[in-house]
Amino acid sequence: MIETLQGKVLFIEGDGIVLDVSGFGIKVFSTASLLRTISVGDDLFCYTFLQVSAAGISIFGFLTERERDLFLELVKVKTVGGKLAITILQYLDAEDILKAITLGNTTVLSVPGLGAKRIERICFELKPKIAKKFPDINLNDSSGINQTAFTLDKIVLDALTGLGFSITESMKAISLSKSAYEDKSMLTEENLLKATLSILQRN
Repeated sequence: MIETLQGKVLFIEGDGIVLDVSGFGIKVFSTASLLRTISVGDDLFCYTFLQVSAAGISIFGFLTERERDLFLELVKVKTVGGKLAITILQYLDAEDILKAITLGNTTVLSVPGLGAKRIERICFELKPKIAKKFPDINLNDSSGINQTAFTLDKIVLDALTGLGFSITESMKAISLSKSAYEDKSMLTEENLLKATLSILQRN
């Protein structure tokens, strides 16, 4: 089993990276938190999981062991394969997923490819397991997640991916756009989409 990889980032693609490991270019499907922290040319160490299936061999990359542990729980759910599990972790951070499952917040877990019945199954099957495996989840506030900010980000992200932009570049552009607003009350769906498109079109 390949537990970790270390090498230079050759390319950043829509769903992951290509990592140069001792002269071999290895495709690694990556989480959002990992993708947000890297640039082409960076030296990277990441935690990994190697999956062998009828479709071929896939390597999934994670910034932390905690992310990988969550991924491994997700793929234990019937009908949730590696590609869908990594997609969830590309749209949502691990802590938000853990909180959503614990609280039964199915709205937060609505990502492309994940229907209502599958979301309910994930919450039903994983809630007791997560309580044991991740006892340190911070649920101090009532919702666990800033629902307004999450919904705004998701609406804009869905719009951008619908226009053909990758999840990776869209999320980075959204983050840059939001950081430019000192007054967060001015952040509307229209303003954020315009600002993010402006950044993407400059690149």
